Parts: sequence; C-alpha cells; structure tokens
Amino acid sequence: MYPPTAPVAPDSLKGVNWEDLLDTLKAEKCVLFLGEGAYQAPGGGSLDAALRQWLDATNPENPYIRLYNDDGFMLFKKNRFKRQVNTRIAEFYQQHFPETEELFAQIATIPFSVILTLTSDNLLARTFDTLGFPYHWDFYFRNRKPADHFERPNSRKPLLYSLLGNIEEPESTVLTHSDFFDYLQSVLKGNSMHDELRETLEKAERYIFLGVPYEKWYFQLLLRILSLHSDKLKEVERLALKEFENEHLHTLYREEFKIEFFPCNVTLFLGELYRRCEEKDILKRLPPPDPRLASLPDLSLSDFQKFIGDGDTRNALLHLQSFLERRKPASTHLINDLIVLQNRLNLLGQRQMHGTIWPQDAIVENNQITESTLDLISRSLDL
Repeated sequence: MYPPTAPVAPDSLKGVNWEDLLDTLKAEKCVLFLGEGAYQAPGGGSLDAALRQWLDATNPENPYIRLYNDDGFMLFKKNRFKRQVNTRIAEFYQQHFPETEELFAQIATIPFSVILTLTSDNLLARTFDTLGFPYHWDFYFRNRKPADHFERPNSRKPLLYSLLGNIEEPESTVLTHSDFFDYLQSVLKGNSMHDELRETLEKAERYIFLGVPYEKWYFQLLLRILSLHSDKLKEVERLALKEFENEHLHTLYREEFKIEFFPCNVTLFLGELYRRCEEKDILKRLPPPDPRLASLPDLSLSDFQKFIGDGDTRNALLHLQSFLERRKPASTHLINDLIVLQNRLNLLGQRQMHGTIWPQDAIVENNQITESTLDLISRSLDL
C-alpha cells in the first residue's frame, strides 16, 4: 500500500494558510480529529449506511436492536445484547476498506503526532501496521483510570487515540444514549484521559477536523465539554471542511467554537496537504521491507502448529505473511485477514503493556487470535 499521487488543489482551499499549517506539523503542534465522514464503506457509500445494513438495524425483527437512531445511537432489546452487536461491528470493520485505507495511507505518511478518532474501529492503526510505521494506540474508557505510563507522542511515533471507546474493549464503546451520558460524566470528572495527553492537547496550536459529524447534536456537546478542561483549548486554531445548508449551524461553529471552514472534501484536502508536505520533504519515509520475509522458508501445517503450540503466534503470522506474499495475486483475499490478525495481536500487546486490559480478558483475546490464525493457516495452505 502506497499513498496515491495528490490531486490538484481546488480553489476552495486558496484561503488555507499552508505555511503556518506545515510549521505546526513540523513543530508537532497539529492535532487531527478524524470522523466517520472520512471513511468510505467497502464498495463505496457512507459508513453509517453500510453499518446499518450490516447490522440489519432497521429490521423490526432484529433479535438484538430495538431502534437505530438517526444520530447513530442504538436501543437494545436487552442490555446484554450490546456485546453481540459489538462483535458484529468488529466483524464489519475487519473487512477490506480499499478507498479508506488508501486515504489513511496518506494520513499515516503525513507527520501528525496526535490523531484523535471519533469511531471505534482500528482501520487507521491497521494502515500503520501495513505500512510498517510505529505508533502508540489508546482509547478513552469512561471511568477507568488511565495507564500510569504515558509516552509522549511525536511525528515519528504518533498517538492514535479513540475518543469514544474501541471495539477491542466492548465495555468501552459508546453505542447508546446512556453510554454517551456516562461518557460525558466521566469527561466532566476528568477521568480516563491521562493528564499528559490533556497537556499535549493544550500545547497544540492547530486542530484539523476531517469528516466529523458537525450536524449531530452530540458532537457540539462533546466539543463544549472537552473545552471545559482548559481555557487554552478555546484558543487553538481550528480548520475544518464543510458547506452547511443550515447557515445557523455554520454560524454556531464559526462563532462559538472558532472553527474556520473550507468547502472542500476530505480527499482533496489531504491530497493537497500531502503534496505540500512532499514539496517540503517532511513526509515520513516508508520503512524498507522486512528482510526476513524473503528468506523465510515455506512451512508445513505441522511447522505452523508447532509455532502455535509454543505460544509464538507472532512468528507463525510472520511466516504466513511470507507464504502469502509469494502466492499473489491468488492469495490477495487472504492477506487482508492476515493484516487484521497482526493488528489485533499488536493492539493486544499494547493494551497489556499499558495495563488497560484485565488478564482474564487478555487470555480470551489471545485464544481468539490463535483460533483465527489456525483457521487462516488452513485456508492458506489450500491455495
């Protein structure tokens, strides 16, 4: 995966102060907020519409979901069904998202030091894994104490932080109105977000909002609540993309939240930002291919099983990657499944290192990864 060539900048971006924007990137004081509007569902179309269809959310006979609101929040027929729905959402995001991954490859190569997402998936982290870029990963888990250790993010190893929970931890996800109000209560108390992350956000000089849900009531409330933690956050320059049919909404964001809007889509804006970073030679360099892959031998089923039996899933996946790379294009449909598993294993390791997963949950997640790895090995050897 390589970032595509940047398109020509539209006239709607002529008012952007690109020199200042690039300066804040180089100074590691530019924060990107990324919402669902930056995504394209597999095959095209909006993420929300595709997810509704995947969950069969509008079917009155749905066994789990009673109501799927226009704001994206759900009402479950029983509270315990949230876990089943979260599992289905996780399966949705394990698909291949070619258009989104192409866009995220540009984002990964641009030297952001902090990226805050308003979705619960790991597509961005998966893109970093595919390209071989290092990163920190964390998410806001309401009312849970943040990890004691905080490694300051930088452009070489940015922080990818999910503001509304993550599908790897079902209890953290914000799927209902009740979840969201619990989340806001946690934010107001100053829980769950590390003090040094809050300090990093305060020191930023520019926020960029791409694809965030401006028209949804909860986003306005979220912006207001997050700003309560510090007066400094109210002074940060904000850049966003949107043309509002409702002038009152445009005025609200411009006057109340000091957001400067440019009528352009995410793809064109990122393409122009990528091009200008390339001109200034501040794009991150793609790491060289892992030299081990070319030299690894093809393994038999018993060889793979020995790795798994020894608890060395990471090496099993590395050998499987080498095996599948040699069999392209016939293996292309399996490589995405491999990337998903490598990403899940990487994120599990980060959660264990930060102490943000209970030991018993880590065992369950590791067993699930192992089971999926064995299934993928079996399918790969049938090629």
